Amino acid sequence: MRVIGGKCKGKKLFALKGLSLRPTSDRVKEAIFDILQKYPSGQNVLDLFAGTGALGLEALSRGAQKAVFMEQSSRSCAVLRRNIEACRFSGQSEVVSKAVQAGLRALEERGDSFDLVFLDPPYGKGLAYRTLEILSRSRILSVNALIVAEHSPDEDLSSISFLERIDRRRYGGTEVSLFRRKEKE
Repeated sequence: MRVIGGKCKGKKLFALKGLSLRPTSDRVKEAIFDILQKYPSGQNVLDLFAGTGALGLEALSRGAQKAVFMEQSSRSCAVLRRNIEACRFSGQSEVVSKAVQAGLRALEERGDSFDLVFLDPPYGKGLAYRTLEILSRSRILSVNALIVAEHSPDEDLSSISFLERIDRRRYGGTEVSLFRRKEKE
């Protein structure tokens, strides 16, 4: 696993050993960032279920100004902080060590706003749907915010309140869906 573009291109990222993690493959990450090229770049990035931080670090490497990484596991947070330091993004990064729902409430309370949100929750638990529903009602999304969700192809994300799916791609056992707020009618 490595950073595939931008100023940290080729930088290897540390990963946790022994846990049943499913980090975003370089192939899927490259596809995501190829898709994102046709959208305005996100200056403030939120990486939910961050794990190693691969998606948020990729965004920083490609020019994002700030990234907030949310990860509940203390072991994953230690690896995440190590990756942030190795990529020299400590001044542009914040690690929030909380469960996603509590962490999103805390970010909303302090008035944070994000242009680009990544979420890659564990599969088979309905977390992508639940997290998208929370985000759809949240004030942390900027006006033109883009949400990139990695999820199981078995998880139905076709009807998220206040969000519309604008793109959807499948890569083996991973589906990537892009969402924006629905236009007011």
